[in-house]
Amino acid sequence: MSHAFVTVAIPFEAARTTAVETRLAELGNPASDTIRDKLDEAAFVHFMSLWVVAGGVEGPSHLIIEVNADGTVGDVTRKLAATMDAALTGVLGEAGVSLGGQDLATFLERHHQGVGQGWFETPGVNFDGTPGLTVSQIRQEADLARRVADMLDETEKGRTALEVLTGVRDRLWNDESSKWAFTAAPAPSLDPMPSSSGAVLPILMSVASHFLWPVLVLAVLVLVVVWALGGFALAAWVTVLVLVAAVVGMGLIYRGLRRAEEADIPEDIPPSPERVAAYMQREGHSGQSHLAAVSTVKPGRLRHLTLRLGLWFAGILAVHFSRPGFLGSTGVIHFARWIVLPGTDKLLFMSNYDGVWESYLEDFIEKASEGVTGIWSNTVGFPKTEKLLFKGARDGDRLRRWTRRQQRVTWFWYTAYPDLTLNRIRVNAAIRKGIAVAGTEAEAADWLSCFGSEVRPAGQLATREIPTLVFGGLGHLRYSTCLLVELAADREAARAWLADLAPEIAYGDTRGASEATVLGLSTTALVKLGLDRNDMETFPLPFQHGSTVPWRASALGDTGRNDPKTWAWGKPDRPIDAILVLYGKDQKTLTALARKRRKAAKDGGHAVVRELKLATLPEKKEEPTGVRVREPFGFADGISQPRIRGAGRVREAGDIHEVEPGEFVIGYPDNLGYLPSSPSVAAASDPQDILPALGADPFAQRPRFAPPPANARRDLGQNGSFLVVRQLEQDRDGFEAFLQEAAAKLSASGRAPDIGDIDLAEWIGAKMVGRWKDGSSLVRNPGGAAKRSPPDNDFLWNEDPTGARCPLGSHIRRVNPRDTFEPGSAAQLAISNRHRILRVGRPYGPDSAGRQGLLFMCLNTDIDRQFGFVQQTWALAPSFHGLEAEVDPFVGESDKRGCFTIPTEDGPVRIQGLKDFVTVKGSAYFFLPGRRAVRYLSASPAAEPAMDETATG
Repeated sequence: MSHAFVTVAIPFEAARTTAVETRLAELGNPASDTIRDKLDEAAFVHFMSLWVVAGGVEGPSHLIIEVNADGTVGDVTRKLAATMDAALTGVLGEAGVSLGGQDLATFLERHHQGVGQGWFETPGVNFDGTPGLTVSQIRQEADLARRVADMLDETEKGRTALEVLTGVRDRLWNDESSKWAFTAAPAPSLDPMPSSSGAVLPILMSVASHFLWPVLVLAVLVLVVVWALGGFALAAWVTVLVLVAAVVGMGLIYRGLRRAEEADIPEDIPPSPERVAAYMQREGHSGQSHLAAVSTVKPGRLRHLTLRLGLWFAGILAVHFSRPGFLGSTGVIHFARWIVLPGTDKLLFMSNYDGVWESYLEDFIEKASEGVTGIWSNTVGFPKTEKLLFKGARDGDRLRRWTRRQQRVTWFWYTAYPDLTLNRIRVNAAIRKGIAVAGTEAEAADWLSCFGSEVRPAGQLATREIPTLVFGGLGHLRYSTCLLVELAADREAARAWLADLAPEIAYGDTRGASEATVLGLSTTALVKLGLDRNDMETFPLPFQHGSTVPWRASALGDTGRNDPKTWAWGKPDRPIDAILVLYGKDQKTLTALARKRRKAAKDGGHAVVRELKLATLPEKKEEPTGVRVREPFGFADGISQPRIRGAGRVREAGDIHEVEPGEFVIGYPDNLGYLPSSPSVAAASDPQDILPALGADPFAQRPRFAPPPANARRDLGQNGSFLVVRQLEQDRDGFEAFLQEAAAKLSASGRAPDIGDIDLAEWIGAKMVGRWKDGSSLVRNPGGAAKRSPPDNDFLWNEDPTGARCPLGSHIRRVNPRDTFEPGSAAQLAISNRHRILRVGRPYGPDSAGRQGLLFMCLNTDIDRQFGFVQQTWALAPSFHGLEAEVDPFVGESDKRGCFTIPTEDGPVRIQGLKDFVTVKGSAYFFLPGRRAVRYLSASPAAEPAMDETATG
């Protein structure tokens, strides 16, 4: 159904203005009960307003009737005359306007003003925020959404999204009055933004048809005439000269406009308090509001031309560079229009929008300033602009004052659905469309997400599908243990084990939960669960190889005492199938959870081959440092972490640690805008359509109710990640003894630096790590620990480019070089951020034998580019940053001749004889599956699709 933008402008004697406004006020804003009931019953008007453009000595006043309705202009004026005959006739009588023998419908249609941007059209542009939706459809879908929400309140917990949708369909299908919902209706506002590549030709054609055709006609005439008189060659040259002259002319026009723009003096006068009070009394009575404004166009034909250009630009922005129903990224305008009142220099603006005036103006300022500026820069008093499109509306305070001065009282205003915002209308349309066509588990999940929230924006993290470790290390659950599991070879037993575990696996942000379970699956587990060779070959090579193969172990420094053959678990001849990391709010909760998991493994014929009890986290942070967790060497841990954009935590503009979701979650763009490689399975292996199609556009508008191609592979990796796990045993006594020995040697050599009352051993340890034990950085705190909360982490290495404060070979400088290779370079920082890892491990021990260390765990989507690169290229590189024969003091195996260089004012101090403070006791790579992947892996391949055909109508 098309929408009619009816704009009726009726002139009347200016002396009657006050009387007309008084009569309009009686109709009400919001509309009086009598009129509202009639329009509600007629159900064709979305929004309607009546207001006055006051005239004066030089001209009449104008009664403005704005109607946004279903149908054509003729349809709307006829229905309007039938519905509001008495009210409108009374207003016209008050204005002294005669119908001249015509019926009201004909009179209204004759005074309707259509708009366009061409040379012979009334300048203006219309905007439609609910394209294709009728009043009846919007109301019906709102009622449907409320009914379905009530049904969902009665739904049993534990059902899949598709099972929930099928149950709703069953109940609706049994109700004859609801069967309309099974027919898909047009919902353009759910469509994605049109492709910009396809906009070039339409835009060029629009420019030619609206503005350039006189020049083109002139050029053709010149070509024909001169060709006839002097031949083609002369004609071509003259035509080119005409076109060049036209271009030069446009350049001169633009230059003149820029000069005029620079000379413009914007008005900076506060609006009348009485008028603002009158406006505010009529705002905020429902979920929407109305704005009517009158501006004076700057004098001169040139300004009328640029106004047409500005209106054209706004229309192009809405059609080709916005989602349907959006203006740029602004999605709160139901209907709006600009129109130059014929025969005057007045530009009218009318808008029906969500919320209140202040938030609406804020949207203009932040999201659509160029389009607004392109139009209103041609009116008197508008905030100062630059190049016609820029600044202007960005000057928020002046825009607010200017807009209030342009505003007029909306004496009468009607809305057909006062409680529905545009977001809610779009959600309701998605709910109805999902009932009609959603057929897969992925589509059903999209549909279910519509309740309780707006439709998930394109590219936003599907939080409830993503393993919880992505959102943090679960520090609120202080108690934890790690179970390493070997699954039985029987496929059905493995699937049964996973199906039993699935409801307990934690996804999303679990703050407030009393327990959590994290699952990781190795290559051997995936094979036991039924993935074939073709499926396994879609996983990244480092995951397929594992960490124990000689060429990868060597690259990671796992040689000698760290050789995989010496490990306590994960040895080459006995790989680990699965890891379960269990978390509890207290020891009782954790003990019960671990007991349950061990029993389930035993009952299913599986084995927990090793349990590593992790250290209990302190209940409170230390004072005054704010340190919560210390690793076994005594240093504050977990300070420097990447922050995932969209993961729910507060971000600061220019955050040097912010990275794109695709660095840690499969299925989303990474820092370069590309999707990480994702494992997949054949379409035939997913008869229930649990998994989404491989290669789906993460920026596609949600929800998506289009079935994937029949033979497209299914995306097993979406919303999952890869977990690197390494048990690192730390020799705390050996490390402290080494520091004391090194301090003694340095003191004896007479080359110890002057460090005041700082303990020399502590100073050496801080230099090796790159931070003091309280976590404060050496870069910002070279003279000693800051002892404040929280430890600083927003520094760049351009504050210490030579390593005079924090040595170039220190641990934190190696594992996160930031801008160290090119101090101050944003490009270098971006390169370093391509190799970030998200650390989610915990300390363990000391046990009865005094053994303690760190269960290192980190998330990444590309093991080679992230964890592997950090370990091999930075931590273990002997020539890192120009150093010679030095490696990270805590990574890999020392050759007993290693040294660590500390720059000082008196020259470098070389700490000789580094020892092995850290020993690898086990390691493995695991796939952390998203929620749907878990369901797929635990499902029987023989299961039939869950769709009930009778429920689809």
